[in-house]
Amino acid sequence: MQSAAPPTPGARRLLACDTAEEQAAYGNAVGAALVSPQVRRRFDARPGVTAPAVRAQMATPETIGQALGYVTTTLGNYRRAVEGLSRTRSERARLRSVVGVDARSALVYVLLPVSLAALVHAMSSGLSFWAEQAAIIGALGVEALPIFFAVISPRSRQNLRNQLALVWYTLCLALDRFDVRRAAKSWERDLRENGTPRAALAVIEQLMGRDPHSVLLPGSFKGLRSPSGPGWVVPGEASRQLERKLAALEGGTIAVCGPRGSGKSTLLQDAAGAKDFHVTVRVPAAYTPYDLVFATFVELCERFIAREGFEVPQLTRLSGFVRTGQRLRKGFRAFRRAMFFGVFAVGLIVLGTAKTARALWAQHGDGVRSWAGEAGDWIARHAEEVWQGRSVGAGLVVTVAGLLVWRMGKSERWRDRLLHWPVSVVRVAACCLIVGPAVSLPFDPGIRHHFAAAADLHADGALAVLLLVLSIAVCLGAYVFGGEAGGLVTEQLWKLVSVLALCFAVSVVLRSADVRGMLLDSENPARLAYTIAGTFLFKIGFWRTRRAEPELVTRCRDHLFQLRTTQSTSAALNISASGPAAFGSAHTSSLASIPAKFPQLVEELRARLGEIALHVHARGGRTIICIDELDRLGSDTAALAFLSEVKAILGVPRVHYLISVAEDVGAAFVRRGLPDRDATDSSLDDILHVQPGDVTQSLAIMVRRAEDLPEPYVLLAHALSGGIPRDLIRYGRRILEMHEDISSAQQASAVELTEISRRLIVEELHDTLAGFRTLLAKQVWTHENAAWLSSYRTVMDHLRHARPGTTAELVAALEYLAGSGAVPPSGSPADPPEAAQQLITEASAYTYYALTLLQIFHPGDFEDRRNRASATPSGGFQFLAEARLELAVSPHSARPLIDAARGAWSLRALSSRLLPVSIPPART
Repeated sequence: MQSAAPPTPGARRLLACDTAEEQAAYGNAVGAALVSPQVRRRFDARPGVTAPAVRAQMATPETIGQALGYVTTTLGNYRRAVEGLSRTRSERARLRSVVGVDARSALVYVLLPVSLAALVHAMSSGLSFWAEQAAIIGALGVEALPIFFAVISPRSRQNLRNQLALVWYTLCLALDRFDVRRAAKSWERDLRENGTPRAALAVIEQLMGRDPHSVLLPGSFKGLRSPSGPGWVVPGEASRQLERKLAALEGGTIAVCGPRGSGKSTLLQDAAGAKDFHVTVRVPAAYTPYDLVFATFVELCERFIAREGFEVPQLTRLSGFVRTGQRLRKGFRAFRRAMFFGVFAVGLIVLGTAKTARALWAQHGDGVRSWAGEAGDWIARHAEEVWQGRSVGAGLVVTVAGLLVWRMGKSERWRDRLLHWPVSVVRVAACCLIVGPAVSLPFDPGIRHHFAAAADLHADGALAVLLLVLSIAVCLGAYVFGGEAGGLVTEQLWKLVSVLALCFAVSVVLRSADVRGMLLDSENPARLAYTIAGTFLFKIGFWRTRRAEPELVTRCRDHLFQLRTTQSTSAALNISASGPAAFGSAHTSSLASIPAKFPQLVEELRARLGEIALHVHARGGRTIICIDELDRLGSDTAALAFLSEVKAILGVPRVHYLISVAEDVGAAFVRRGLPDRDATDSSLDDILHVQPGDVTQSLAIMVRRAEDLPEPYVLLAHALSGGIPRDLIRYGRRILEMHEDISSAQQASAVELTEISRRLIVEELHDTLAGFRTLLAKQVWTHENAAWLSSYRTVMDHLRHARPGTTAELVAALEYLAGSGAVPPSGSPADPPEAAQQLITEASAYTYYALTLLQIFHPGDFEDRRNRASATPSGGFQFLAEARLELAVSPHSARPLIDAARGAWSLRALSSRLLPVSIPPART
C-alpha cells in the first residue's frame, strides 16, 4: 500500500536543480527510480502510463520541486557544504593575490626548520643538563629573532598574517572538498531511495486518472500465503491488555474469549517473553479431563528438560544394548574420519617443532623443575605443620576452608564459577601465547636489522616488503571472496587469483635476501610453536564439561518414564538339594507399574508445576500454561463442565493459566452471581475479550503481510470479514487468487477494483446462499410455498452466470431476495414453513448486505463517493464491518445498520413497497 506522501514544508524554495552537478545527480536518480520494482510494476497499468511518459513528467519543474521536497535535509546539507567550499576558494584566491614576498617573513620560514633541527639535535646528542638548556634557548632565540623583526614592521606583519591565513585556507580546502563529496553522496542516496521514487509514484497516480489505487498489480503478498507465524503478528490492544493483566497477577487463570478467528490462539502463543517458560496444550473435541492433565504433564516435563539444555529421553522399543551399539558405531566412524587426517597432521607438526621443543625444554626445563620442587616442598612443609599441630591458625583456616568447599559444592552458582575460572585462565594463557610472538618481533635484533635494511628507500628490500604484503593481502582477499561467491565459475576464478598471489608472494620471498632473513630468523620456530600451543589451548578453553543434571530435571525425566512407559520387574528364587533324593522349591515374583489415577496425577502435576514455577521465577521469568481450543467442545455447557473438572490443576502459585474459551463462557463469567454461580466464578481470576479489529488494525495486518495490496482492497476484505483477522487474511488470499485468474485470462497484469470486487462478492454470496438452500431443503415444503426454493435457485443462477453486462438483472434479483425476508408472514399457504422463516430472514439480510457492498464497490468513481460518504459516521467502512458482525447477532438488528450505510452512500433503502414484482430470468 505504498503511496506518495506530500513533500515536507519548505520545499517551495527548492524547486529546481541549481547546478549541472545537481541536474546530473537528479537524472541518475530518475533513471534508478524508473527501474525500481515499485515503479516498474506500475507501467502499462492503464493507457498512457508508460516509462517515457513518466520520464517526461519527471523533468517538469513541478515534479523536480516535489522530488527535492522529500529530501530537503540532505539537499540543504549538500548546498551548505558547496557554499562553504566556494567561500574557502574565494578567500584563498584573495589571499594569493595580496600575499607578497619580503625578507623578514621569508627569514621566518627559512629559520623555522633550522631551529627545529637544532632543538632535536640538542635533546638527542647526550649533552649535559646546562649545555642542553643553553642549546634549546639558543635554538628558540634563532627563531624568535626574525619573528620579532617581522612583527615590528607593519608591512611584514600583515604579509606574515596573510601567509599564515593562506596556509590555513589551503588546509581547509581539502577538508571542504571531502565534506562536499560526503554530503553529495548522502543527498544522492537519499534522492534515489526517497525523493525520485515517491515523486514517480505521484506522477503515475496523476497519469492513471480517477481511482489510481483501484488497480491491483503483482507485488509482494507472501504474508497472505502463510496463515500463521511469529513474523506476521501485529501487536494490538488485546496483547497490551493481556500483558497488563499478567503483570498485575503473580499467578492465576485468565480466560481469553472472542469470536472464532479473532486471534485468540495467536495471542496465547505470543504472550510469553524471552525468559518465560511457556507450555501450550490444545483441546480437541474428544478430550477427557484425564487426557488433558496427562498431556499437560508430559508436555510440561519435555519442555522443561529441553529448556534446561538436556536431552529429552527418546522412549523407543530398542534395547539398551542396541542403543549403546549405535552410539559406539557413530562415535567410531567420527573418530576414524578425524584420525585419517589427524595422524598425518600431528606427525608433521611434531616433526617440524621437535627440535624447537627440545631446545626450549633444555633452556627452561631446569627452572620449571626447580619451581615445581620448591612449590611442592612449601606445600608439604606447611601441611606437615598443620598435621603435627604446630600451626593452630593455619589449621583453623584449613578447617573453615573445608566447610566452605562443602557448602560451595551444594551451590550451583559456585560450581559454575569453579568450572569457569580454570577456563578463563586457559583462555588468558592462550591469548598470551598467540599475541606474545607477534609482540616480540620488534624487540628481536635480527628482525630489526633486516627490517632496517629493507626499509632503506635506496634498496630493493622496501619494494620487496611492499610486494610481499600486497600479495598476501590479495591472496587472503581472493580466498574470502571465493568462499562467498555465488556461482561455481566465479568461485574458481577467485581461487585461481588466490593461488597466483600466493605463488607471487613465494617468489618475492625467494628473491629478496632481507625478506628471507626476516622469515627465516632463528627465533621464528619458537614463535610458531608458541602460536600453535596457544591455539590449542584456545580450543581447549571453549570445551564445555557436562554439568550435573539438576534434581528437578531428574524428577521430570522420571515422570516421563512413568507416564509414557509400562515398567515391570520380575525375580525368581530356586532352592534345591542334590543327593539320593532331590528336594527343591521355586519362588517367582513380579512387579508391574499401573497408570496413576486422576487424583494422584493431579497432585503430582501440581507439585512439579509449582517447583518449576519457583525455579523460573527465581531467574526472572514467568510460567505460562496455555490451554487452547477449549471453544471447540461443542457448546458452552460442555465447556463449563470440562472446566469444572480440570480446575483442580488451576491455582498453582506463580503459574499463569491462559484458557481460550468461547464467548458464551466469557458471558457466563461476566454475569457471575446473577442470580447463581457456575464453574467460571470459582475457576477464572480475570477475563480478556478479544474484539474484531477495526479498519486501522486491518490495514496494519495487511501492511505486514501484503505491503503491495492497495487500500481499497483491504477495505473490501475488512467489510466482508467484519474485522476478524482470520477471515480478513482469507479474503485477501482470495483477492490474489482472482487477480491471478483474471490477469492470466486477460493477458494483462493490472486488474481493476470493480472487476475483482464484483467477482469476490458474487462468489461469496453464491456459496452462502447454497448453504442456506441446503438447510432449507431439510424443511417440509408444499406445492404452494415451493416458490421460495425456486427463487433461491434463480438468484443462484444469476450469481453463477454474472457478467459485467448482466449487472442490472443481478441487482434486481438480489433486491427481490433481500426484501423478501423483511415481509411478515400473511398466514396464506404460500408462506414458508415456520421452521424455515428464520433461515429465510437471515439469508435475505445477508443478501441485503452483499448487495450493498456490490453497489458500493462496483461503480468506477470509488474514491469520490468514499469521500462524500465519509462525511457521516455511517459512511465509514468500520460501520459496514459492524453491520457485518451484527448479522451474526440478529438479522433484524442488522437491517437498520445496513439502511443507514446505504443512505450515507446515496443508495436507496429497500422496503416491501419498492421490491420488484418478480425475479428476472437469468442469462446463461
